[in-house]
Amino acid sequence: MAAAPDTVLGHWSTLIEGLQESPLEFYKDVEAAVVRRSIPDTKFERVEYKEGGAFSGLRQYLRIRRHREVFDVCAAPFGNGCFVSWWFAEVRPSLPTIASILIVFGYLAVLGTFANQFGTFQGPIVLLLLVPLTLFAVSRMGTPGADDFILVLPLIGRLYERFFRPITYYRIDTSEMFQTVVRRAVDEVIDQLTAAKGLRALTELERKPVMRDFFRK
Repeated sequence: MAAAPDTVLGHWSTLIEGLQESPLEFYKDVEAAVVRRSIPDTKFERVEYKEGGAFSGLRQYLRIRRHREVFDVCAAPFGNGCFVSWWFAEVRPSLPTIASILIVFGYLAVLGTFANQFGTFQGPIVLLLLVPLTLFAVSRMGTPGADDFILVLPLIGRLYERFFRPITYYRIDTSEMFQTVVRRAVDEVIDQLTAAKGLRALTELERKPVMRDFFRK
């Protein structure tokens, strides 16, 4: 069972009347449509969300993930039709409060070690020089796992994101490409199903999602 992402960036839904389709088969078709487009660094997961509060049922979604950006796709029978939706979100790593407190104490222990090793004044200076160099080395690794580990660290995570993972045209373009390709894959599957059943195709207005600014601070 997954927790809902904190940052929802876009949403779309529609009810296709007259279409009876198994959600699992729909998810398989969407996966295949995405795979055909050869999106790099893309993973597929099945996640379950609660339908309501405690003890409520679970609803399964197809999650299409690229780094911290995810599409959670839902298909569910509703009346005489099939309801389809997707949620585009950013899943950011997080730490429990107790872990953050322990890490801060770890910072103080490291600071004390450097002060004892290099002196009361020289130790903090050496540490301040080493931290940016270490963050730069991690940034050059280019691995999402290393990024996620650094980003959850108190204080250092903000520093790392500000100076080594800034918003760039490349990040914006890559995000837009991922969004566009997945949305087209979902539309393609819907078009194939409606055409096979002789149902009306979706209009351009019906395909239009509600999007938010991913890079707004």
